[in-house]
Amino acid sequence: MYVKIINPATNGKKVYANAGSARRTTNYLEQEAKEQGQTATFFSSAAKGGLTADEVVDLVDNNHKGLGKDAAKFYSLVLSPSADELTELGNDARALERYTQNVMELYAKNFNLKGGRELGESELVWAATIHQDRKNRGTDAGVQGELKPGLQTHVHVIVSARDAAQQITLNPLGAATRFNRVQFQAQAGAQLDEELGRTPTREVGAPAPTRQQRVKEKAADITERAASNRAKKPLTPEQLAAKDARLDAQVARLNSKLDPARHLDPEQVKLVAKERGYDNVFYLKLGNIERNAEKGRTTHEPDEYLRTGRVAQVGMLKELPSERLAYTDPVRRTGQASPSQPATMQSLKRSVANISRALTPPTRTQDVRREEEKTRDYEPEM
Repeated sequence: MYVKIINPATNGKKVYANAGSARRTTNYLEQEAKEQGQTATFFSSAAKGGLTADEVVDLVDNNHKGLGKDAAKFYSLVLSPSADELTELGNDARALERYTQNVMELYAKNFNLKGGRELGESELVWAATIHQDRKNRGTDAGVQGELKPGLQTHVHVIVSARDAAQQITLNPLGAATRFNRVQFQAQAGAQLDEELGRTPTREVGAPAPTRQQRVKEKAADITERAASNRAKKPLTPEQLAAKDARLDAQVARLNSKLDPARHLDPEQVKLVAKERGYDNVFYLKLGNIERNAEKGRTTHEPDEYLRTGRVAQVGMLKELPSERLAYTDPVRRTGQASPSQPATMQSLKRSVANISRALTPPTRTQDVRREEEKTRDYEPEM
């Protein structure tokens, strides 16, 4: 059993973007179902019968009172039983719906709230849909874009970032003291074991492990696998070729938005990608460069930015309008004192004025103008 809470900052940034409406995510889930020859229908314990995508959007988008404009409004979860687990479930949609509701109960109870308060599934605002197939992506084995073999049924969940009363913010991607993701994943795995009637193998005569013990064992296994996955396996030549082909297409699209003198070198970009192991940070920075280009902004030393994630400071001031760098004396109202300036600037202005007066003999007109300015400067406001 694999449970994932999607972080749109590093995974599915476009389709799972959660700072606004849930419409983009439901559109994606509908499109995925359509490609599988299905019609996307959603379910939730709070709704009798199926929900349409429009109803899900209304449900989630109308439940974020108190959240800021840029705050997450909802989160996306994926529940993926293994092929063996799906076989034991009979790949039955109703069984998956019941399991999903139980997982959302665990999700609610896993939040550590003030005063020891405990939430229940009925206090969440959520909806889910079931997909039957998966495609090869990223570092998956097989041809990119082709369907994976065997049973691939999984559940997509959209859950509001606020409780149903819109009083509590629920962020499963925050601190572990508030929501322990590993524990939640382990609990979800133990829940499925119970529903399948599975019991871990033990020595003859040994007592059956408690649920708490099984959750602890699964949490340790999840942590170990996560550490193992961080040491990525080398990509196959086919996987490297597919990644490079996609990068060529992305760089070509990016360059079409840039001045020819600032075009990125596709070979250099691919070299940096290899150095970084094609990690999520690399793709995030490449996306930032493209978004800057769309806004008419230049990313200085883009190769270094892709390699280190740091923006070059050299030359940044050159793009600022020259008049913003020049000092302009603010226009003063009649009788208003001159705004305060740093002592160095005041001294410099006095020196320049003194030199100018010394080099330029005053004319009678200038004398008259000075006297008029003195009178105007000290004229009281009416």
